[in-house]
Amino acid sequence: GDFLYDELPFFSPEHRSEVFMADPQDARGINCRLGSKGIIAETHFDMSRNFILILQGQKRYILAHPDQCKGMELYPNGHPSARHSSVNWSSPDSWFADGNDNFRGAQVNEVVLQAGDGLYLPT
Repeated sequence: GDFLYDELPFFSPEHRSEVFMADPQDARGINCRLGSKGIIAETHFDMSRNFILILQGQKRYILAHPDQCKGMELYPNGHPSARHSSVNWSSPDSWFADGNDNFRGAQVNEVVLQAGDGLYLPT
């Protein structure tokens, strides 16, 4: 892995940048996930930073502040789907199902990224 830091020295743990790297000693490389038209990532939270780049088309994101986790109706720790919401965001009927009282009060932001846009989500 050090070849990556040759190409992107800004991300090297030796650079000690606090702009993108909250803890440079904890750097484990860069994850790259590619999505295509129609792909949905169900509501979840990540334990690491994300930098999203849109190469073509557009992508819609629903983002919430960490203090809104209770409202996201996340599965509990230890559950196979921990970090994910129990609410099916693709089915508006489920938003109003019994037991989703916290979900109805959650505050979120909608962001639609277009080709050429980037979005950084810190940890």
